[in-house]
Amino acid sequence: SSSSSSAVARIQFKTLKGFPASTVDKVETQAFLNAAKEIVTVIESFGKLFTPVISDMNGNINKLTKAYGADVIKYQYLEDLIVLNVNIDDFAANALLWLKRGLQLICTFFENIYADTKHTEVLKQHLQDAYERTLKPYHGFIVQNTIKIIYSWVPTRSQLLGQGAYHDENIEVLTQYLPTMRAHLDKIDALLRAHNLDDKRKV
Repeated sequence: SSSSSSAVARIQFKTLKGFPASTVDKVETQAFLNAAKEIVTVIESFGKLFTPVISDMNGNINKLTKAYGADVIKYQYLEDLIVLNVNIDDFAANALLWLKRGLQLICTFFENIYADTKHTEVLKQHLQDAYERTLKPYHGFIVQNTIKIIYSWVPTRSQLLGQGAYHDENIEVLTQYLPTMRAHLDKIDALLRAHNLDDKRKV
């Protein structure tokens, strides 16, 4: 057949439920955690070298799931999970802070790809830019150097998003997907800042 398998995308954004449209002021904990898990599957398609990023995000999702599981009624909204525990236990807040940073990295990376009208195949620069704008300020020298190695191994645009119709379909879905994801991250950002939970220390 004329369509080679190389044209198929590793990621199909249309299969993701994505972040729920924010109709209310609060973020639903379960929906947010589900959307975050989907993002981890997106990163898994980048390849084995991204395992540290994946384990880090999964670790934080698990911590939040555990905190949420303590009282799913009381913690139906992420805001309540954080606010009701301020100064008692910042376990969930810290997990949310790092999860948010990982999600900001991925969101910025795909925003860069989306905004690139030249459709550059090599995505290293897009990932590096996203990293510098999101996670780098909180990473010490060793972690930064580890990440540098990963850049060069990020798949190409065609590998991730496909070619032709596959590519166009992914871009079309991202038109809605990315702004909704960004809105959630901005809301979480504001929440953490409001309660002085945006710890700037490096790891």
